[in-house]
Amino acid sequence: MVMLMKENPPRKPPGRPRQFSEEEALEAAMGIFAARGYESASLTDLTNAMGINRVSMYATFGNKEDLFVKALARYTDAGGAHLAKTLASGSARQALERLLRDSVMRFTDEKGHGVCFVTQGPLAEGTASDSTRKYVAQKRASIELVLRRRLAHAVEKGELDPKVSPTELARFFSVLIQGLALQAQHGGTRSELLHVANVAMAVWP
Repeated sequence: MVMLMKENPPRKPPGRPRQFSEEEALEAAMGIFAARGYESASLTDLTNAMGINRVSMYATFGNKEDLFVKALARYTDAGGAHLAKTLASGSARQALERLLRDSVMRFTDEKGHGVCFVTQGPLAEGTASDSTRKYVAQKRASIELVLRRRLAHAVEKGELDPKVSPTELARFFSVLIQGLALQAQHGGTRSELLHVANVAMAVWP
């Protein structure tokens, strides 16, 4: 008598991991961090916006701090390229006026990414590592550095009086941009902030 072996039913293939675009997920995380800052952005806020679960986030981007660094790098890389383009044409005065007005337009754009990357204070010790806190400070200082170089070039070309300090003028505009961003966060209107930009340019040296 021949015994017929009962075949086992075919196994279902293991579930495939959820597919997502890393670029889109990082863009979404950047929006959350920019709108709320590092400490106020919860993991739930981040993963909901990114459309992934925490396991996928950790596997792809690391922990919250790692994700923040990557998001900040993306934000500043895009901002740096835009800043360089804005300052590249026209006189120094034209370039700085264009920068101020463009900043106001972006800070008051309801569909934009927010401005906390510009205005948030230094990360508190204990909430982020020393290397991350230094990285954030470096990124913030890089805006002033670019402005200082542009203004120094203006002095060399005779666009500005040799007595003008590129360092002090760059710091003035850097602080002004941060102030515009802060005002936008707290309800400053586009019209009001554009008026501030006009006042600032009226005292151009």
